[in-house]
Order: sequence, then structure tokens, then C-alpha cells
Amino acid sequence: MARMLYCWLPFLCQMPGLQALSLDTLASQSSIYYQRAQGELTLDQVEQLSAVESLKLIVHGFLGSRTHSSIQPLRNAYRAQGFEHLLIADWSPAANLDYPSSRRAISKVALALAQQLEQFLARHNVSSEAVHIIGHSLGAHIAGGMGRHFNGTLGRVTGLDPALPLFTARSEDSLKASAAQFVDVIHTDYPLFGDLTPRGHVDFYVNYGRAPQPGCEEVDLLAASKLLREAYSCSHNRAVFFYAESIGLPRNFPAIPCSWKVIRSSRSCLDHLSVFHLSNASLAEAIANMDDSQVVYMGEQVTHSAISHYYLETNAAPPFGQGVNAKFD
Repeated sequence: MARMLYCWLPFLCQMPGLQALSLDTLASQSSIYYQRAQGELTLDQVEQLSAVESLKLIVHGFLGSRTHSSIQPLRNAYRAQGFEHLLIADWSPAANLDYPSSRRAISKVALALAQQLEQFLARHNVSSEAVHIIGHSLGAHIAGGMGRHFNGTLGRVTGLDPALPLFTARSEDSLKASAAQFVDVIHTDYPLFGDLTPRGHVDFYVNYGRAPQPGCEEVDLLAASKLLREAYSCSHNRAVFFYAESIGLPRNFPAIPCSWKVIRSSRSCLDHLSVFHLSNASLAEAIANMDDSQVVYMGEQVTHSAISHYYLETNAAPPFGQGVNAKFD
């Protein structure tokens, strides 16, 4: 009934009490699904698990669902690599409202999903350290909220272009480095739908984290004219495609350290390598040899000792990663 009122009597939903009730109801309809080769199960249908070393949970963004094209590349990549324990959250009842309402719902959604996950872990004796949550857009902030519910004990949270609209660097319900033992973030769509604010232990600024990403130039012009109405941006979704590619090609996205000041101004990160005791020659050699003692690789296999801000360039079409051919021109 609350959802019907929300959809069919929008003038009533301006009443704060009714609107809060609607968001509570819709957020409570969020669920997590365990993925299997022959289908999927809700968490309460999973009777037994084999030994769990790593458990992946994917969280979609605004206007999405567990079958949405914005996150299917992640599911497909993990399945192709044989990841056994894969979960997908579905908060579509609250995600498919107007953007301001969906944004207000994220703390409620995070709590609902975290409680389900907590019960699942307890029932199957799985440590929170085994959990890796990957969230896109608003889903990145939901992943952060879930991490806060676990008091930062989750093993890892990955934010794929955390949503920018109606968030600030100080938003209490946004993704922060305290969400997990390790938090990595990929930025691709500032200043449209993606945030430029550093939000992890390590933040990757792909092509300086700004729209348009290579190959997205014409598409993002259309996206800019529909801001907050359709919430689609080629550059915003690039973060998902980059991460999905890294699952099968873990050393395809070499990145170099760069200061936040330089990234914000979009000046050349190569001009400041000496600050990090690197040179163009040593960097080229490290990339050619895939030497991860000097080069950090963005994506699934990122070293957890990486900290601060990193820069990299990508191709305009798959494969997006430049691998050993990366030049950082």
C-alpha cells in the first residue's frame, strides 16, 4: 500500500511522515541472492556452503536491479573465472524512485542488506573478513553503509564511481575508507554522476576521473542533458567495465602514483614522478616486466598495501586496459 501511495499519489508523498514510511517499506524489500550455475537462491534458501575463502557481493546503483546491464559484466566475469561464492543485492524497489528519494533511502537499504548478510555469515560460520562488497554509483555508498554496520571488519569494499549528486565530501552516509579493512575506489565520471572525492585507502583516477572517458565523448553529451532523470552515462558505467576486465586480466591496468593536487588540476602526473622516487625509464621498465613493486594494478588483484591516489589511462574500446603498452603520455 505504501508503494502504491508513493507511485500514484505523489502530492501526498510530500508529507514527511508518509514519505519516510514509504522509503522504510521499499528499503525493507531489498534482498540478496546467491548465484549458482543453475539459477539463484535467496540467502535463507542456501542450506550448506563449502569452505569460504572469499565471498563477493555486488550492489547495483540508481534505476538498477540484480539483472541490470550496469552490473552484469561483473557477474559474468566472476562466473567466467570460477568464483564459487557470488552474491548480488537487489534494492530495485528503492532504486527506481526519483533520484533524491533513492539517495535518501541508501542508509535504510544498507541496513536491510547488512542485516541479511550478517545472518547469512553467522548461519554458515563465515568470517566478515572473507567478504568483499563491490558497489556501483549509489551502490558504492550502500556498500560503505554496510561496512559501517560491520564496524569496518569486512575484508574489502570496492567503490565503482561512487555517486556524486546530493553527496559532499562530508556526507555521513557516503563511502569512506573506514568501511572495511581495505577500500579501493575507481573514479571515471566527474562532474556528471561520479564523485572525485578520495573515498578509499586507494583511489584510482582513470583519465583523471573525469567525463568523458575515451570512447564516451558523444554519448556523454546526451547524458549531461538528462542529469538525474535517466542517470546513464557511458563514463559512469566505464568503472564497471574496467573492473570486470581486471577480473580476467589482473595486470591490464597499471597505474602510477599522483598527488591529489595534480589530479584535481588535471596536470601531467608524469611530471611529478620524482616525488615518488620514480622516473619515466624505471616506470617503463616496471610496466614491461609487470613489476608490482613499483607499479600498482587497478582492479580485482590490487595490492592491499597500496595507499593514496593513482592515475592511469585507458583505451577507447575493449580491451580497455593498456597492460604492458601503457605509456602515460
